[in-house]
Amino acid sequence: MMLFENARLIDPASGRDEFGALRIRDGLIVESGPDLTPSDDERVIDVKGAALAPALIDMRCTADPASTGARGVDAAARAAAAGGVATLVLSPESGDGFKRPEDIAAVDAAALTSAVRLYAAGLCVSSQEDMAEIGLMLRAGALYLGDGGQPILDTRLARRVLAYTAGFDAWVSLRPEDTGLSRGTMATESDLSMRLGLPSRPAQSEAMALKRDAALAALTGARLIFDRVTTQDALNAAADARASGLEVAVTAPLTHLSFNDLDTGGLDPRYRLEPPLRSESDREALITALAEGRIDAIVSDHVACTNESKAHPFPEAAPGAASLEALLPVLCTLAQDGHMSLADALRPVTCGPADILGLEQGRLDNGAPADLVVFDPNAPFVYGRGPMQCRAPSAFSGRRMFGKALITIAEGAIIYQLEDE
Repeated sequence: MMLFENARLIDPASGRDEFGALRIRDGLIVESGPDLTPSDDERVIDVKGAALAPALIDMRCTADPASTGARGVDAAARAAAAGGVATLVLSPESGDGFKRPEDIAAVDAAALTSAVRLYAAGLCVSSQEDMAEIGLMLRAGALYLGDGGQPILDTRLARRVLAYTAGFDAWVSLRPEDTGLSRGTMATESDLSMRLGLPSRPAQSEAMALKRDAALAALTGARLIFDRVTTQDALNAAADARASGLEVAVTAPLTHLSFNDLDTGGLDPRYRLEPPLRSESDREALITALAEGRIDAIVSDHVACTNESKAHPFPEAAPGAASLEALLPVLCTLAQDGHMSLADALRPVTCGPADILGLEQGRLDNGAPADLVVFDPNAPFVYGRGPMQCRAPSAFSGRRMFGKALITIAEGAIIYQLEDE
């Protein structure tokens, strides 16, 4: 047994935010409240006023189960634990792409020795012409299916995918992007991108594709995740789809809550991302939508690019950023800046993704899995300075933030503890 006392208990699922203690036994939360008394046979941890919340759930991390390097699953799991994440879902395009049940089984095998809970999402298409082994991957344990960030060109194929997955009552994650407008681009269309000479796409490309996918969801009855929405127009279109009665969910990438297209002005490859950074008004719209509960999940979209792959001119640099250890600090910083309460900031990385994926963790209910994070939401620091589990290039490097994970617990076991600085 273990008792965490003198804690600020934050449960986004219920809106609870109060001081008290929490007891865990056999990997489960057994009770919590202001008046718990330690027993003789349990370990007592005094967190000295730090926050205690459900450990974070990340629905989108790209890592290679076959790699033992920085892009590997073990490296991602260590970075996740250090960032307060106890549940990690590998994206469909991880490794060589999860197209078969054997690929899902390989992740299950890796999960046996992983510190964090490890799951996989499968690719819904094996090419731009054929569906992947959807039913078999779902049977093997894939949490959802997705296009792997490569929008499906053929509307008929997209319809077939959605109709087939609807038969399994499974979620499909599609990246809304009109490929005719976005192919070969790496920036959002603006005066700045024109001055820099960067091939660019209009922001409306996202909303156009989202409306197509919403129409297909209405046609097929599919459960649809709009993957990594980044623009105000697309947020509005997603809200319309939800209001029409469709079963849809919206995710947004962490980077787009912190940066805008002006950050690409110096052509620093760290800001070469996919989707590209948007306007400041789009960034503000994402934050507003997050505060209003219109974004169901924030994803790290972690990609551990090598230094070599980023050491190129901006158009040729690999897209992506290491961001697992930034997930908690970015959300704490938004709360610190007054954009929303801390409970609201944590909802899309706790009960939000848990509700989408049907997971029991992500809340502080009695009987829920003891996946927890103890953190100081007010601790200031500069990202990248000091101990880091992942040293891959990150857009967040040098960024001043608030919020440090102190202890991460998965299934009742401590998987990370910050050393005294």
